[in-house]
Amino acid sequence: MTQGTGLLTRAAIGAVPAYRRLVLGLEAVLPLFDLTVRLYLAHIFWKGGMAKLSSWMSTVMLFTMVYDVPLLPPEMAAYLSTAVELGGSFLLAIGLAGRWAALSLFGLNIVASISYGQLSEAALQEAFYWGILFLYFVLHGPGRLSVDALLESLTRERVTTCLSENDGSKRTVSHSA
Repeated sequence: MTQGTGLLTRAAIGAVPAYRRLVLGLEAVLPLFDLTVRLYLAHIFWKGGMAKLSSWMSTVMLFTMVYDVPLLPPEMAAYLSTAVELGGSFLLAIGLAGRWAALSLFGLNIVASISYGQLSEAALQEAFYWGILFLYFVLHGPGRLSVDALLESLTRERVTTCLSENDGSKRTVSHSA
C-alpha cells in the first residue's frame, strides 16, 4: 500500500507543475482570444449596419413592413439600429468603452431576435451564441489588447506618478520642518 501511495505522490508532484504551465499558457493566449472574438462579433454587426446604409429605402421599408420593433416608429428604429450596429461594432473592435459597446449590441441582438418573427431555429441559435459572447465582454471587459486596457494602464501610471510625487514632497516638507 505504501508503494501505491508513493506512486500517487510522485504523479501528483509531477502533475501540479505541468498543470500550472498549462494554465499559464492558456492565460497568455486569453488576450488574443478576446481580440479575435471582439473582431468576429464586430465584423458581423458592421456588415449588417453597412448593408442597411447601402440601401436605406429598403431598410426603412423592412422596418415598416417586416420588423415589429416595439415602442419605436419604424424610421426611428432603422436609424437607431444602424447607429448601434456601426458605432457599437467600431467601439467593440478597438475595445473602447468595450463593456458598453457589448451591452448595446447585446440589446440590439435581443430586440432583433424578438422583432423579426420569421427567424429560423438556426438563426435564433446563432443569435443566442452571439448574446453569450456579448455577455462575456459585458462581464469581463474587452481584454488586455484594447484601448480600454491602454487607457487604464496610462491612468494607473499617472496616478502612481502623482502619488509618488506627493509622497516625496511630504517627506521633503517634514525633513525641513
